[in-house]
Amino acid sequence: MRNHGSLFVVLLVANVGLSLPCPSPAAEDARPLDGLRAGHPRLLFTAEDQRRIEKLAENEPLLARLIEQNRVNATAMLTQPTVIYSIPDGKRLLGQSRKCIERVAAMAMAYRLSGERKFADAVVRELLAAAKFKDWNPRHFLDTAEMTTAYAIGYDWVFDAVDPADRSTIREAMVRLGLQPGMKCYENGGWWTRGDNNWNQVCNGGMLLGALAIAEDEKELAEKIIDNALASIPRGVSVYPPDGAYPEGPGYWVYGTAYTALSMMGMRSALGNDFDLHKTPALDRTGLFRIHTIGPAGVYFNYADSGTTSRPVSTMFALSRAYDRPLYAWWNRRQLAKRFPPEAMIRPSGRDRFFPLQIAWYDDRGTTPSLDELPRDVLLRGRQDVATMRSGWGDPNAIYVGVKGGDNRTNHGHLDIGSFVLDAGGVRWAVDLGSDDYNMPGYFGGRRWQYYRMTNHSHNTLVIDGRLQNTAAVAKIVAFDATPERVGAVVDMTDAYKGQAQSVLREIEMLGRRTVRVRDKIVAPVGEVRWGIVTRAAVKLAGNKALLEQDGKTLEAEIVAPAGATFEVVSTKPPTARERQNEGTRMLATRVEPGDARQLRIEILLRPANQGAAEE
Repeated sequence: MRNHGSLFVVLLVANVGLSLPCPSPAAEDARPLDGLRAGHPRLLFTAEDQRRIEKLAENEPLLARLIEQNRVNATAMLTQPTVIYSIPDGKRLLGQSRKCIERVAAMAMAYRLSGERKFADAVVRELLAAAKFKDWNPRHFLDTAEMTTAYAIGYDWVFDAVDPADRSTIREAMVRLGLQPGMKCYENGGWWTRGDNNWNQVCNGGMLLGALAIAEDEKELAEKIIDNALASIPRGVSVYPPDGAYPEGPGYWVYGTAYTALSMMGMRSALGNDFDLHKTPALDRTGLFRIHTIGPAGVYFNYADSGTTSRPVSTMFALSRAYDRPLYAWWNRRQLAKRFPPEAMIRPSGRDRFFPLQIAWYDDRGTTPSLDELPRDVLLRGRQDVATMRSGWGDPNAIYVGVKGGDNRTNHGHLDIGSFVLDAGGVRWAVDLGSDDYNMPGYFGGRRWQYYRMTNHSHNTLVIDGRLQNTAAVAKIVAFDATPERVGAVVDMTDAYKGQAQSVLREIEMLGRRTVRVRDKIVAPVGEVRWGIVTRAAVKLAGNKALLEQDGKTLEAEIVAPAGATFEVVSTKPPTARERQNEGTRMLATRVEPGDARQLRIEILLRPANQGAAEE
C-alpha cells in the first residue's frame, strides 16, 4: 500500500537464523533442588499467592466471581464418580487423565480457599482411585504426563489435610506410574524428549511438576527428572521464534503453551528459578498470537488440526506476570467477563481443567489499549507464518481475515498453504473444516494425505491440475503492509505447487476496511486451476457473481478476473464414509484453464453486504 497498488512489489522477507538459549541443569555444586521451597504448598499457588488472591478478591468482583464459580464446580464434583481406567478408543487414557486434573484442581482450590475438609477428602479419593490403575498408559505418554500433573497439584495443594498413609500411597503411585516411566523415556531417548511440538511441552511439564511435588522424599529421582526435562525443553519451545506464532494452530497453542507456563511458573514457585526458560525467544510475544488469531465473534483462525471454539486461558495471566505484559491480563479478563458475566446465574461449568489457575495467577493490571498497543493488523512469522487483519476491535460484526503461509511437514499440519478465513457480521463465511478422526488408519502417518480434510482440496486455497500441494513445502508471507484504509499480505506459495506451476503468489487485501480482495498470480500452470472457499452459507449463483446468505446476513462474491470465469458450487463430501461428512458445508469455486496464457490472474472480491464494520 503506501504509494503502490499491489503488495506484489514489496520486498521478500529474508529468513533469519535464530539461536535458542538452552535451559540447562545447574553445575554439580549448585543443583536445581538446592533452592527447593520447604514444605507445601509450593507448586503454582503458594501460601503467599493465596493471601494475595484473598486480599485482591475483596475489591475485584471478577476474581470473586471466579472463586465462587470454582466452588460451585467443586461442589458438584463431590457427588460424581471418581476416574476409572477406561481406554475407549483402544489408544488413549487421556480423557480420564484430564478429568482427574479438572476434578483435583477444582476441589483442591476450593479446599485452599474455604478450608472445608470435604473438598480435600474428595481430592484424596480421586487420587487413591487412580493409584489402583495398572498403569497410566505410558505407550501414549500424554496420558501419563497429564495424570502426573493431576497428582502433583493434588498432592501439593491438600498436603496438610492428607493422612500420612494415604499421602504415602499417592506419592508411591506418582513415582511408580508417572515418574519412573518418564525416566525410562528420558534414558531411552523417547521421541517426545526430542520433539519440537506440544508433546514435548506437555510431557516435560507433567514430569517437572511431579518431580517438584515430591522432591524432598524422592530427591535422587526428582533431580534426574529435572535435569532431563531442562535438557529436553529447548526442543519443545523452539517453535515460538521469531514472532510467537504457534505452528500447530491456536487450539494446540492452548495445550502446548499451557504446559510451558506450568513448567515456568512451577519452577519459579518451587525453586525460585526457571533456569532461563523465560528467555526463550518470542515466548514473551506469543500472547499476541493468541489475541490476533481469535476473530470478532470469538472463533479461532483454526488452521491445522485446531478446533474453532476459544475460551479464556490462565496461560495469559501467567505470561502477563512473567513478562510484565498487562495487555495479556486485560485481554484475558475481557474474555472471562464475557464468559462469566455478573448478571448470569453461577452454575457448574466444566471442560477447562486449568480453570483454578485463573484464580491462582489472576492479574488485575492492564486497561483498554490504544491501537498502538494493540494494532488491528499483524504479521506473526514462524514455521507457519500468520497474518490477520480486521476492521476494528470491540465489534462482534467486524470484518476479520486470517491467512497463512506454512510448513506442510508441521505436526498436526494440513496441506493448507495460502488458506484463509473470513468473518463479517458475526458470521464465518470462509470456513476451515478442521481436523478429522485421529483414530483413522494412518491419520498421523502414511495415509494422512489421503483424507479430504487434510488436503488443499478442502481448504480455502488453490488446487492445480487436480493435485495435492507439495507435502514438504515451506511457504512464507513475503510482504505485509497496513494503513488506516488498506491492509494486505502476500504469500509466496510457489513451493506448495512445485511441479505444477513456475510460481504462485497469493495477495489478500482488505480495502477501505470493508471489502476483501483475493488476487492470485500463477505463472505457467500445468493444468486447470481451481479457486475455492468452504462455506456454511446458502449460495445463489449468477455467472461471475454469487450471493452467500447465512444467519440473516449476506456476502457478495465477484470474479474480477479472468474475464468469462463463473462460479460453481462444489461438494465437500469426502471420498470415504469413515471420514467426517462435512454436512451443511459446500465450496464456492471457480475453475480456470490456462489455455495459451503463460500467466493467470484470478481476482475475487468479497463484500459483506449488510453489516457495519467498526472503524477505530
